[in-house]
Amino acid sequence: MKNTNNMNDFEYYFMQRKGDQAYPMIDILDEDAETVEAELGDPLPRRPVLADYLTGSKDFVTKRIADVMMAMNMEGVRIVPVELSDRKGGYIEDYYCIYVDDNTYEALDKTKSDYEYDEECKLYFINKVVLDKEVLKKIPLSKRLGWRLREEAGTYLYYKTVVDEIKKLEPTGVVFINIEEYQGIY
Repeated sequence: MKNTNNMNDFEYYFMQRKGDQAYPMIDILDEDAETVEAELGDPLPRRPVLADYLTGSKDFVTKRIADVMMAMNMEGVRIVPVELSDRKGGYIEDYYCIYVDDNTYEALDKTKSDYEYDEECKLYFINKVVLDKEVLKKIPLSKRLGWRLREEAGTYLYYKTVVDEIKKLEPTGVVFINIEEYQGIY
């Protein structure tokens, strides 16, 4: 993928679980390079709704979203099948875990963002993110289709074209939030 570095190259979104309490969290039990063993996590809703997007310590998506992402050749992003236990002895098929650990970049514009840094625990508490476009320009777009911000490592960012393709599926359980328009505490 060619790196054109125009302003649209810096439009990133994170996926967030919709506020419905029926969407369960996923707990990872064991992981290796080939598969992830996981189960529906606590607190388990009385009638869990298995949406296209679920969350836990990673992002989890259904096969149809995983297929779209894999077709985009997202360099440095691993999409691994999940053996998801329903906690009653059965398994739920067609979920995948997303790893963007190879694409972790220190790209918070520290002059324009609103944050506090705790020296003692070495953590950022971010209220408003502005990405450092000069840092991002040095990284090929193919390695920025899916990545995480080093200053907020639990947040996976996806490039606009990835989000646009996923939105065409009308996925359940997810909202897409522009990282630079989001105002709140992570």
